[in-house]
Amino acid sequence: MSKTSPIKDAKRQLRVLVKKKLSFLSNEIIEAQSRNVTNTVLRLPQISNAKKIALYMNMPNLEIQTLKLIEECFKQGKQVYLPKCNVAPLEGRKKNYLSMLRMQTFEDVLQLQPQGKYQLLEPLEGEDVMETGGLDLIIIPGVAFTRAKKRLGHGAGFYDEFLNVYYKKHGIKPHLLGVGLHEQLVDDIPKEDHDWDLNSLVIEGHAPF
Repeated sequence: MSKTSPIKDAKRQLRVLVKKKLSFLSNEIIEAQSRNVTNTVLRLPQISNAKKIALYMNMPNLEIQTLKLIEECFKQGKQVYLPKCNVAPLEGRKKNYLSMLRMQTFEDVLQLQPQGKYQLLEPLEGEDVMETGGLDLIIIPGVAFTRAKKRLGHGAGFYDEFLNVYYKKHGIKPHLLGVGLHEQLVDDIPKEDHDWDLNSLVIEGHAPF
C-alpha cells in the first residue's frame, strides 16, 4: 500500500459526504447562493485588475453557477478562457490534461455543447493560454474548501497538473480564486504534495477569505 493511499481514501470519503449534502439543495437555493457569490466576486480588486481570466462552466448541480460571472467578465472587456479536458497524448503533459482556450464572445459561450467523458460544456478551439501566457486569474471549481484556502477537487487532478505545467513554462502563477456554496465549506481537507492552495476564496454566507 502506498504512503498516500490513506490521504486519498480520506479525500474520497470527504467528496462523498459533501456531494451528499449538496444533493439535497434545490435549484432555487443554488441559484440564490450563486447570485450572492457572483456579486461578491465582482467586487474583488483581483477581478477589476485582471485582464486575462479563466473560468469554468458549472455542472448542472453541485457547484456555483458561473454563467453570470462569465457574462460580466465579457462586459468588462476581459479576455475570457474556459477549460477543455483533453485525452489525446501531448508531450510534457499527463494522459488527461486541461487546456484553457479563449472565448471570443459571450454568444460563443452560449453555443457550447457537452463534450467528453464528463459531458461538460467545453470549447473545441481557441487561443491556448498555455502557449501565450499572461493569465492573471483563475476562478477554480472544487468539491470542498476550507477557511485556510485548501481545495478538494473532483479527484482527476486536472487543475493541479495545469498549474504545475503553466508555472514551469511561464515562471508565474495566476491568482487562484475559489468559489463555493455554503455547504462546501469544511473544517479541513487532507493535503498531498501536488495540491495547490487558493489565494482567495468566496463562499456563500461568509466574507471573502
